[in-house]
Amino acid sequence: KIGLCLLKLAAGVSAAMLPVWLSDIRGALLALAAACLASLGGFHCKHLLVSLSWICASGLTFSVGFYAHTTRTVFNRQPTFNLKTYWSHAMVTRPLETLWRFATFPLRVVPDFHILGEVRTGTTSLAAHLRSLGCCGPFSPWIIPLASDKESFYFAGHYMGIVHPSAYRMCFPLKLTVWFRRKVLGQPCPVFDACASHLNTPWTASLLRCASPDAALIVQLRPPAEQHISWWKLEMGAHIWARSMGMSQAFLPDNYPPRSFREAQELSRSAQVEALYQEGELIGKKFLAARGPLSRVAEAWVPQRLLPFPGGQLAAFAHMGRYADNIRRFSDLFGLKRIVIIETVDLAVPGGVGLAVRRLAALVPGVGNLQGRADDKAAAAAVGGSGRQPQQLDR
Repeated sequence: KIGLCLLKLAAGVSAAMLPVWLSDIRGALLALAAACLASLGGFHCKHLLVSLSWICASGLTFSVGFYAHTTRTVFNRQPTFNLKTYWSHAMVTRPLETLWRFATFPLRVVPDFHILGEVRTGTTSLAAHLRSLGCCGPFSPWIIPLASDKESFYFAGHYMGIVHPSAYRMCFPLKLTVWFRRKVLGQPCPVFDACASHLNTPWTASLLRCASPDAALIVQLRPPAEQHISWWKLEMGAHIWARSMGMSQAFLPDNYPPRSFREAQELSRSAQVEALYQEGELIGKKFLAARGPLSRVAEAWVPQRLLPFPGGQLAAFAHMGRYADNIRRFSDLFGLKRIVIIETVDLAVPGGVGLAVRRLAALVPGVGNLQGRADDKAAAAAVGGSGRQPQQLDR
């Protein structure tokens, strides 16, 4: 009966979803079911069964906790503990890989640069271009196109509110992997995080300075009115997604979400939200002031009422529009010379992305090397298509 169920399940999985089904906790559960079938068939695989059972138990435990945490913070709802909703959530997350990365974070690198945001300013497009050159993006706990290999969501508190700078390495490749690519393959390997929530989370600047003090920073700006409307539309889509997964309509906090764009603007300017942002500022300051590793561990945690933005995503408009204040938090710690400021409109013009990359290359030479290789390939392809000799191409 178990085998028949597995066959029916496999038959109903589309080719596009097969890699998801075979990955992480989903693949581990399938492997455990296969091992159980083999054991029932007379194969001796006791040790394998025990190992897979421990792996699945660990993954499921973390997965349930991650589901409860992100339902409250990312989706702003009371968790609904039913199998359909949980499994819909589990199909877009990576609990086992998250545990593995936390266990191995001392063996991993820190990023060379950060795309801090703001949200809805073209960070996804710039990150996609950088990945196409050969830059290495971060791990994301979410299997969704807007996040995979682009946003870690680490300092946005998605990992149970943990924001300790040392564990931030869990989002990035192993040191051995980067060494092999750079030394053996001879390829530059700039590593980055493009979590667009980091610019507006008030505790991030202090913690990021501890995590990667030598990193370059990119800030992308867009007229606040345009950015706010785009963010409102994205969040409305997120609420539709949450309903499709069967999540509760019991929202957190009270009187959330705002019923209209105007109400959201008013909420973001309220004294209540301002107090929450001030509380968030203190988290970074308390971490820097803490003495001793144990004291810093105690301070490296963000309460759920502040996640992922203080007061909720739809309470962030006023602070998102305060570009000068948000940039100042980082410039005070990193210095303005380490910050590249780009306007969204500049990325939209022909050659705009290339210009932005060249500005970044002044701070991260590996990015310039990759862009140069891409330009050489494009030039060679253009020469081949036109029939000209390579030496005839103006450099």
